[in-house]
Amino acid sequence: MVTRGNRRVQKPVVIYVLTILIVIGYGAIPFLTALPVLGRRFIFEALPFNGSITMLYGPDGDASFLLVFVSLFLCVFSVASTIWAFYGFTAGRIAALAIITANFLWWTFLVIIAIAEAGTKNRFLVDLLGSLILPPVWLGVIWWQFTRPEVVAYYLRKNSN
Repeated sequence: MVTRGNRRVQKPVVIYVLTILIVIGYGAIPFLTALPVLGRRFIFEALPFNGSITMLYGPDGDASFLLVFVSLFLCVFSVASTIWAFYGFTAGRIAALAIITANFLWWTFLVIIAIAEAGTKNRFLVDLLGSLILPPVWLGVIWWQFTRPEVVAYYLRKNSN
């Protein structure tokens, strides 16, 4: 809580919920799916391909270092900026929105590349197209919640003290 004069400004509940969901969906799940034991067993569709790093591996079993590095880098910074925003910093909120959007665009780019390479594998193509439906909705929800008037007012009051 932040005190302002005689009033206390409470953190909106949506900030707690978004922080938890983003840490799970954009941080924990991509890292856990990078482990060979777990693979793609999660059902949390926050990112295309469920954020699974395993989709980056080619038929020979190798993955491009750059693709894996950028994917994990965006996941780490998505979580870090969201935690920064959780503590009431407007710059953290803006960074969270920017990095989460970049994370979403990165995974969408990977899906589009996979669609281009899918060729005539119809079932795989349907799965790829399906993985492009829910993530934009989820990103829209994040943007909508982080830009709601009461959330913006909380950040403005928090930073004016």
